[in-house]
Amino acid sequence: MAALDSPQWSVLPTSRPTPPAPRRIAPFLVPLALVVLLWIFGAHTLAVIVLVVATTITVVTTTSPRAQARFDRGAAWIAHHVGNILTVVLLGFVQLLIFTPVALIARLTRSDPMDPRGTKLVESRWLRRRANERSLPSRQYGDERYRQAAAGGSGAIGTPRWIRGVVGGLALLLLADVAVGSLLARLDRDDSETIDGPIFGFDPVAQEALANQPGAGELMSQLEGAGLGNSDPFIGWRFGAGVITKSEFVNVVDGARESRASALDGPAREVWFFGGSTLYGSGQSDEATIPSAIVALLDAQGIAINATNFGHPAYAQWQQVQLLEAELSAGTRTAPDVVVFYDGFNDLTLQTQFGVHDEPTHLFFGVANPATTSSPTVAQTVRSWWADHSAAAVAAGRVRDVFDDEPTIQVADIEAAPIDSIDPIAAGNAAAAIHRRGVDHVVALGRAYGFDTRFFWQPYLYTKDPLTPAEQDLVGLPGYDTDVWFPMTAQVRSQLSAPIIDLSDALDGETSSVFWDFVHTNERGAALVADAMLADLEEALS
Repeated sequence: MAALDSPQWSVLPTSRPTPPAPRRIAPFLVPLALVVLLWIFGAHTLAVIVLVVATTITVVTTTSPRAQARFDRGAAWIAHHVGNILTVVLLGFVQLLIFTPVALIARLTRSDPMDPRGTKLVESRWLRRRANERSLPSRQYGDERYRQAAAGGSGAIGTPRWIRGVVGGLALLLLADVAVGSLLARLDRDDSETIDGPIFGFDPVAQEALANQPGAGELMSQLEGAGLGNSDPFIGWRFGAGVITKSEFVNVVDGARESRASALDGPAREVWFFGGSTLYGSGQSDEATIPSAIVALLDAQGIAINATNFGHPAYAQWQQVQLLEAELSAGTRTAPDVVVFYDGFNDLTLQTQFGVHDEPTHLFFGVANPATTSSPTVAQTVRSWWADHSAAAVAAGRVRDVFDDEPTIQVADIEAAPIDSIDPIAAGNAAAAIHRRGVDHVVALGRAYGFDTRFFWQPYLYTKDPLTPAEQDLVGLPGYDTDVWFPMTAQVRSQLSAPIIDLSDALDGETSSVFWDFVHTNERGAALVADAMLADLEEALS
């Protein structure tokens, strides 16, 4: 017992020692760094979830030692099993990306990259030794005789062996870079090929036109979620088969956005509406789009219609014409009595985006290259491929996007023509000529299929008078310079004639803000446009 009382025995600690400062700070910094990275790479929802979870765990474990002990045991258990899984996965990648290529190279070149002498493969790897030679080293890999290169030998920098090592290392790094980049591109790709935007370019709800509209925030979120539809080889993109959006304010089914149903009894006339995002209703709920507002106005006149809203975000007029042809050819709907086109703005945008052109196109296609245009060089093709498959290039692009705070409004998937290179008079004439060709084509279809037609040239920010202070703030933003758009607008309006009805003045005199960008309106603006269209539609339906 005396031995037990000896002061030589160490005393067990009664409390846990205080960890050093870095270990105390790490539980706070690591989750914070993860949240920052997730936010930078656009995973905002996941970043908020991680922040909430990390904050909760930190508060609980800081205030309760028992909870801290349980959390540590759970974290150790998770780390152990996750480590086992990662070991298998990562070593598998190492085997595939490093050892397998090296073994193949060694097999093809009949050289051993692990042999410091750089000799060719021989039949045996056994070292010969005689009785008078020194004994083998007792420590594994302790014999460095073969690593001591002679003067001017194979170990000197600049020799072929050193060059092979550098080239081989770079090759492995490039291979790993492409492998990781291709994996990232694969993870980012949507196999359904759904086109999701960008549709708006900036925060619409922050604009005065939508700020006081009930439910505008949820509406715009649902419009953004509805996207543009699936890619289509004939039209570009459309709300085709399998594209269904169901929400409180935005419902797209069977290729069309839902519209108000007539409240009148008895047979109803079939009216098909075609247009871009303004007719589709970017800024309005299903019950307040232009087609829906027209249904309500015609109900008051005792005229019942079934309105089918074929409006598609970002559609130019020729896409609308092609969509009409596709729907007529399919023959799956009740034939229309009247077909209404409401457009114009996107056709002018095409002229400013791609430069003046006289052939139809659309925003996500571009302008067909002339036959004399040379094909991309091999260097250009390689650079383009590398930008799409390199992890370093992808990471550099993400970092550049984070620090690039220049205001941009991207409406096409190719680089726009400089706005100051556009001849506004030529652009106005070209847009009017292309639009007229589409009108003539639809009129011919109407004669062949037996429906009446109405064509409306839409108003936009630069045709409204007066503008409210909030709308005035939207004037002259990048891509919509007044030096180009004002004369181009005047020129194209001078070219409009029957059967095209110019509604450019439909919003004149309105004292409230109806535009939340250059062309999209709130529900008040849609109602005013519908009222301006009413008389002509009554005539067509009489």
